[in-house]
Amino acid sequence: MPGLTAPDAAWLDAQAARIGRPRTSTGHALTFSAAPPGDQPYESTIAGTGCVPTRDHNWHDTFNALVWLTFPRTKAAMNQCHVAQRAHRADGAGARGPVRDALTQFDEDGLVLVSDDSALLEAIRHHRWREAMFDRRSALESARVFVIGHALLDKARAPHIGLCARAHLVCSGQLGAAAADVSAARVDAWLAGQIDDGVWPRSPRDLQPLPVLGLPGMTADNTCATYFDDTRQFRPAPRWRAAP
Repeated sequence: MPGLTAPDAAWLDAQAARIGRPRTSTGHALTFSAAPPGDQPYESTIAGTGCVPTRDHNWHDTFNALVWLTFPRTKAAMNQCHVAQRAHRADGAGARGPVRDALTQFDEDGLVLVSDDSALLEAIRHHRWREAMFDRRSALESARVFVIGHALLDKARAPHIGLCARAHLVCSGQLGAAAADVSAARVDAWLAGQIDDGVWPRSPRDLQPLPVLGLPGMTADNTCATYFDDTRQFRPAPRWRAAP
């Protein structure tokens, strides 16, 4: 978005008021403010007040606000899980642990990829990049991509070699609809339920690396099969993720 200026927090807060303010799991109506009250940790501030610290004219924080407005139940569930995990760590010192590490990575760089094609998802899981993103391109083009990571949205303003998402791969049957019919609201409700129930994520290993420039439309270069031989982006699977 060259030349565009990110809005201020007041404008984002007005959008929340216009469409209906999301609520945190603690029942607070969400607000976006450049000067949040108190000195609590970030996630505790949101849970305790409903205020999301938002810097004026900052794209990173703008995208965070927009994700809150698009996936409110998921963001509220992530916030609640952060707070609960922090409170119940055995050492009592607020150590992060694997669940919070995974949530942070997903919050920053996450996306949900929904496909009708389980073979496509398996190829991605095992880093068979040419198969997944070139040989099965029509299936990838038919998949739905829902971006949760606000940092990923910010980085996509100027995509670069090695840009990588942290993905949750979902077969459309899990959502009860064909991929073409899956809405953001359906993904939001389903994903929030997984987080609330402690089903997902358990650690960063639950997140699938996904090279963003391999997705259709991100660059004309990825219409050539040899593009996926570049191991700077399309890295082999680690041993624990490789297919048997």
